[in-house]
Amino acid sequence: MAIYTPRGLKIRIAVPYAFGLMARLDPKVTPFRILKTTEGIESLPGMLAFIAGVIAFFLHLPPFQIALVVAVSQLVGKLINAFGLYIVPGLVECGTFYSYLSGYGIFLIVVIIAGFLLGGWQAVVAFFVGKIIASLAGQVLEFWQASRYHNLTGHPFTGSEVSFFNAYRHHASRIGEKTNIDLSDSEMEEDHWGETFQRFAMEWPEVVQRFTTD
Repeated sequence: MAIYTPRGLKIRIAVPYAFGLMARLDPKVTPFRILKTTEGIESLPGMLAFIAGVIAFFLHLPPFQIALVVAVSQLVGKLINAFGLYIVPGLVECGTFYSYLSGYGIFLIVVIIAGFLLGGWQAVVAFFVGKIIASLAGQVLEFWQASRYHNLTGHPFTGSEVSFFNAYRHHASRIGEKTNIDLSDSEMEEDHWGETFQRFAMEWPEVVQRFTTD
């Protein structure tokens, strides 16, 4: 069972549970906005690595330091998501804005051009080495996180599910709704979430058609 965000991020939770949570916030915060925020939170590590890399280019840091700065920044983003520590005002919103532009090659082009002009091909290579190192370390972190959630809840939630929960908590806290992700029996009933789901399905049928139930 899975739902998907508008850009195709897979969230491995069932429709009744996902929309049971989102129905709590609807209509003040729509499911579309929560799912876009999920994409933004998922993009935070990449955004921080991009910003750190560009700053490192402008500071003319040597390749080793560029790789280190990029790797650490991306891992910090992973840890922020793992523990939901969005203490910097506007961080989630910046990630969401970044997610709207990512995936089209814009940031890749900026990295290649800025890196080459400010530090040569070594700077560009160092940036991607840092990304690779962070990705490998991030896989270890994600495995630990999935094991942790499995021990706590019986479900091995991955980063995308945690991003969804964090997006829900972010908006729930903002409008003064409860932030826990446990649903009562009545909230799991279709009477609670059905109208929210149907409205979303009418507005975004191309998203809903990706949902799976098996």
